[in-house]
Amino acid sequence: MFAAASMALYLATLFPGMANRGQKIFVSCGPVAGFIAITAYSMNYKWPITELLPVYCAINLAIVTGFLGHGKALRAYMAERAENPNLPEDGTATPWALQIAFTLPAFLGAAFWYVSN
Repeated sequence: MFAAASMALYLATLFPGMANRGQKIFVSCGPVAGFIAITAYSMNYKWPITELLPVYCAINLAIVTGFLGHGKALRAYMAERAENPNLPEDGTATPWALQIAFTLPAFLGAAFWYVSN
């Protein structure tokens, strides 16, 4: 239930920032790719997938938290990318990239701590 909720929150946060259908499809592949990755890890190391779901939730929630407060900037950035995909990076994505860089280790650390206890 928590994994589905974290995925829904991920999509609800990122979908409004996407400018076209292709970007929305790309963003919706994120949670699926993450679930495939933890499933493969679970099968390879014989670790129950239910014990890895907190890590999956943490990744989704860290990304959501990383984009909080940047909705308008994300929408403008993705609209510009949709119009001109070959445009060189100008540092527009730096604020949310830094926010994700801080939230991801914090959420993953909490998830790994929870899983290990």
